[in-house]
Amino acid sequence: MESINRRHHDIQEIFKEGRATDGFLRVAAPMVRYSKLEFRRLLKKHGVQLRFTPMIISDSFIRSEKARQNEFTTAPDDDPVIAQFAAKDAQEFVNSAKLIYPYVDGIDLNCGCPQSWAIAKGYGCGLLKQPELVKDIVRTVRRTVNEKFSISLKIRLLQHESSKTTVDFARQLQMCGADFLSLHGRTMWQKTSESLNIPAIRDVKAALSIPLIANGSVRTWKQACELHEQTRADGIMVARGLLSNPALFNPQYQEATSTPMQCVQDWLDIAAEAGDNIHFLCFHHHLTFMFGPTLKRKLRLEFNSFTSKEQIFDFFEENYNIKPNVYMENPSPPNTICNYDHFEPNVAKLNSVEDATTWNSNSNGKFFNEFTEDLESDEDCELGNSFFAEI
Repeated sequence: MESINRRHHDIQEIFKEGRATDGFLRVAAPMVRYSKLEFRRLLKKHGVQLRFTPMIISDSFIRSEKARQNEFTTAPDDDPVIAQFAAKDAQEFVNSAKLIYPYVDGIDLNCGCPQSWAIAKGYGCGLLKQPELVKDIVRTVRRTVNEKFSISLKIRLLQHESSKTTVDFARQLQMCGADFLSLHGRTMWQKTSESLNIPAIRDVKAALSIPLIANGSVRTWKQACELHEQTRADGIMVARGLLSNPALFNPQYQEATSTPMQCVQDWLDIAAEAGDNIHFLCFHHHLTFMFGPTLKRKLRLEFNSFTSKEQIFDFFEENYNIKPNVYMENPSPPNTICNYDHFEPNVAKLNSVEDATTWNSNSNGKFFNEFTEDLESDEDCELGNSFFAEI
């Protein structure tokens, strides 16, 4: 491993590049437990131009070195990347931004997670009930960090019937200093089975001078293009579609109806090279999404029984004649050692007296255990529930 002096990308230039190629930026959504470094590498290789980390709980990241090392990893080739945080006040978000500043190109505030735990604790969609607080968070962090460091938010529609309140809110966030917004075209109360509100996304886009990323219900390249044409959004963000086919945005495979075999090969290579840096369940679950639907019942049952990467490598070699390229011509750079000594948050100001007696650098972090428990049964927060077994 090695440390790096990372150059920050200009996110506005990234948007310009995206518009120059397809008319829109190709974006991977922040997926809890899925948007890890290794998967971000695979997505970058297959045409995704902007990637997000999984949602990280600010409170845990600020107070716990264990949480920092577990929840965020990066490398010199991990760019451009935005770190998304669940924070519920300005100080939490500012501290998170200062800590992670050397290693990412921007920071994103999650105002879109619909899980009941998040809303109850004031995170995710819970913030949409407090627009003045959200504006204060954006203004405060904008005053604190370098102007070239991107600040963004992922939000949902505030109302289904009318776009006016969402348009007003988006304009206010722009005035407070947001560099771009990502908009999921449903309210916090709507299920993913319900249709996107295309006119509302289009209205928000028309009202802004900063870029808008549209999100929701995209499973194919054709659907991504259609959503762009319908909304004129500056970027199209995909979650589930990229899990099913990480090459969805790859120009070589625009007509593909399933994950191309070359993409599977690339994932095997990345996992082999990552060694212990990638958890077996993470590696296995991604292949289940990517390749599982194409397997016949007997092979699927066999595949689901595996408990090691070596079994998976043997399975693909025996059945599909592909195996990891152990001696890769262009190996990925080693992971960056993320050192956070450059900034020391004043945790005492954040803690209540009771909290201060229980916190230490090896704790998981406040609300972290509740977060992982709710992933088992609650409404998904960009797919986190289906990956609970990794935690």
